[in-house]
Formats: sequence, structure tokens, C-alpha cells
Amino acid sequence: MASASYTYKLTDEDIKNLIRLRTTNAALFTRRRNAAKTAWSAILRELGLEDKVTVDQIAKKWENLKMKYKEIKFPPPGMEEAARTSHWRWFKMLDEALKEEITETSYRSLSSSVSDDDCGPQASKRICQVKVGGDILELLVDDEGISGAPDSASTPLNQERLLGDETPTQLSGLNIEKVKLTRERQLLEKEHVELDRERLVLEREKDLAEREKITLQRDRVQLEKDRAAVDRDRASLDQDRAQLEKDRAALERDKAALVRDRESLNASLQGKNSPLDTPHEKNREKLILLIERLIDKF
Repeated sequence: MASASYTYKLTDEDIKNLIRLRTTNAALFTRRRNAAKTAWSAILRELGLEDKVTVDQIAKKWENLKMKYKEIKFPPPGMEEAARTSHWRWFKMLDEALKEEITETSYRSLSSSVSDDDCGPQASKRICQVKVGGDILELLVDDEGISGAPDSASTPLNQERLLGDETPTQLSGLNIEKVKLTRERQLLEKEHVELDRERLVLEREKDLAEREKITLQRDRVQLEKDRAAVDRDRASLDQDRAQLEKDRAALERDKAALVRDRESLNASLQGKNSPLDTPHEKNREKLILLIERLIDKF
């Protein structure tokens, strides 16, 4: 309900319906925090006055009605005659609703501000569900409905007729169900918090995995570079080996040529029958031996 005040004046039908709704739904006015405010908001919705009267104004109106009733019901000394001759229109209706709640003893002992305690619900009632914010309140209303309130077909109220006559015990059961639902909602909220924590852990693990993936990719690139370097070294080694094979083949050819020259020399020397002890021939033999040893080393 908006905090701004309104200047709407309640009609007789509004006051009549206010008394009926407030007295038959006294169980909603507990001492819990914001319980009275929520209940008054539901009653205003049922009356169709939520855009005309504030919660504080409707609560003040109810307190004024009760105060007027108590002043007539239990007049101060010297005012008994004036009270008996009073013809206040709402006295009879309030007396039927509050006569068990407000006795002379309790009125004399309490201050003028009386809290909203439980009032006994009247018979021939039905339950209306009125949504206020995130809560759904159950209001006891007459079977004939509220004459001053709009029809359910023309208002946005979420009302539903419940089968059978409702009792305060059933209202207590609804309150128990509400407490159970509240606990279940709290459990769901705790599970939601746990899921959020697990999601954070998973996100951290995901980030760690991404970093490891990047590191592996870097290692793979470096490995590819090392492999390419090894391939280049292998190709260079193959080229050196091929060149060595060519050099060896050339030495083999030279060796074969020396062998042929030696054999030819020996043949020519034998044909001439000349001695082989000349210095020139000895040097030539030594050169041939050195070349052969060189070839054997390769």
C-alpha cells in the first residue's frame, strides 16, 4: 500500500463490510512482524478500496470504531444515562462481534489502545483467497458476499471458493502449510547457494584446464619446431653421407688404378730383368704403400 494518504470517506456499506471482514478474520492479526499490515492490505483488496484508503487509515478507522463502541458499552461514571439513550448505528453489529472479546473487566484494566486479538468467526462463512504481494491470505466472508465490494468477475482479485465450511482449525492448518512452504523455500535457497558455489569451482577448474591447454599447445609448437630441426639435421647428415660415399668410390677407383699401375710396373720390370734396388724405385714403392694405407683407412 502506498504511503500517501487519501481523502476518501467510507460509506455505510464500506463500514459494514469492514466490521464483518475484520471480526471474521481476526486470526490473521497475530503479533508477528508485518502480520497486521498484510492482513489489512488483504481486507482493503476485498473491499475494493486499495486505491482509495491506506493501511494506516483503515486500521485507524477500526480503532475509532472499537473506541466508540467501548465508550458506549462501558461508559464512565455519570455518563450511563447518555450511553443508554445513544442510537449509534454500528453498536449492535460491533456488540455481536466484540462482546466476548471486550468485557468490562478487560476494558477497565487495559488502555484505550487495544491490540488486534483473535475474535470468534461467525457461522455461514466462506473462504476467499486474496493475494497481497508474494503472500496469499485466506479471508472469511459471508456466503452472500460483500454488498459494497465489486464482483470477482470485474476485479483482479484471485478468489476461489473452498468446499465445505472452514474453521479456525483449518486456518491453523493453512498457516502450518505456509510455514512448511517457507522452510522448503529456505532449503531450496540453500541448495541454490550450494549450486552457485559448485558452479564457481567448476569455472575455476575450467579456467585452469584452459591454461593447461594453452601450455600444451605451446609445448606442441615447440616440439614441432624441434622435430623440424631434427629433420633438417638428418637431411644434412644424409647429404654428408652421400658425399662420403662418393669420395669413397673415388678412392676405390684411384686404388684400382694404382693396383693396375703397380702390376704394369712389375710386369715391365720383370721383362727387363733389371734390379729393383735403385733409389727411385724404392721411393716409388713407398709412395704406393702410403696411398694403399690411406685408402684402407677410408
